[in-house]
Amino acid sequence: MTDLAERAARILRDNDRGEHTVPSPKLYPHQWAWDSAFAAIGWAHLDKGRALTELKRLLASAWPDGRVPHIAFDPNAAGYWPDPAFWGTTDSSSITQPPVWGTAAWRLYELGVDGEDLRPLVEPIERSHAFFAAARDANDWGLVAVVHPWESGLDNCPVWDVPLERIDPAQAPHFVRRDVAHVADPAERPTDDHYKRYAVIVKAIAAEDFGPGPFAVYDPLMSACLARSERDLARLCDALSIETNAGARAARITDALERLWDEDLGRYQYVDAHGGPLAPDVIGGYVPVMLEGLSKARRDRLRAGLAARFDTPYPVPSTAPIDPAFDPRRYWRGPTWLNIDWLIAPHVDLPLVDRALALVEESGFREYYHPLTGEGLGADQFTWSAALVLDWLA
Repeated sequence: MTDLAERAARILRDNDRGEHTVPSPKLYPHQWAWDSAFAAIGWAHLDKGRALTELKRLLASAWPDGRVPHIAFDPNAAGYWPDPAFWGTTDSSSITQPPVWGTAAWRLYELGVDGEDLRPLVEPIERSHAFFAAARDANDWGLVAVVHPWESGLDNCPVWDVPLERIDPAQAPHFVRRDVAHVADPAERPTDDHYKRYAVIVKAIAAEDFGPGPFAVYDPLMSACLARSERDLARLCDALSIETNAGARAARITDALERLWDEDLGRYQYVDAHGGPLAPDVIGGYVPVMLEGLSKARRDRLRAGLAARFDTPYPVPSTAPIDPAFDPRRYWRGPTWLNIDWLIAPHVDLPLVDRALALVEESGFREYYHPLTGEGLGADQFTWSAALVLDWLA
């Protein structure tokens, strides 16, 4: 094992809490959904049984309607806000995150986890996918409309700015932010104004018996992650001789993404279900490049856009540097994230893996990175950065 792989393995073990892996011990002391799926992929290179436990624990947190909550709270980890009481629940948040657990399950199978051990995961993954069609498609487009910026995974992305303007921050309950105490510079985190609006949406969702609430934005990244997870679930079911319609569902989502395509811009757009297209040039509009079944014309345009607007010294930035909203240090408004690199690297013409590994060698296993200087930002000893480096090195 190389020195970099040994360092990555040490982070996973340090962040291990038995049945789940925390993203970062100080800033994120519970289980986060897509973080945990990426962690399982890293664990598969170290301990296949532990990788399986990670996914089992993640899917066991699902609600009866199939939603996998974006946070499953650890009762032994105190001091985090927003806590279950704020969400109006007992042990989880009320929103989900990009559904990459079907992709994680297939990757575990590829890495040698016994298919019979993965078989019990198929049904909860199916239910979680069905949740999106039932509860996250405001206009019946066959795509995913997120109901909270945090649900998207790209929490502070500039595409949320306009729809957030409809949310009155004066309605926010009192709260004390704790996230800013765990980073070197509070300017790396979302603003207080945005946090107030986030809190208003949380309370509105709870007031609607955990229904959709006042916020709904069609999201090409979420939709693409669901399509890929469906496709990977279909592969797993085929390997295990399990009947499923997941492949057909993946194809329908990929076809439905045409609703979000903008030919002039050469990318998929975010669309406010209560308004219209949202302008910022952000990485989520290009993530569908990873989808099987995407036309060559679409793939070529996305690749060209990434090469022209996202080829920074430490790619890929979460917002194009030429966009007015680009902020290279602030959470999801410009920094580079290794999970996005992992999703799209096999499908683009940029040397993302080599540059990502060099970035980690230079700046450590950070939550995110300055795309122009390579400076490590956000939380340190970050789990998915370590897990995905292990996958790349293998």
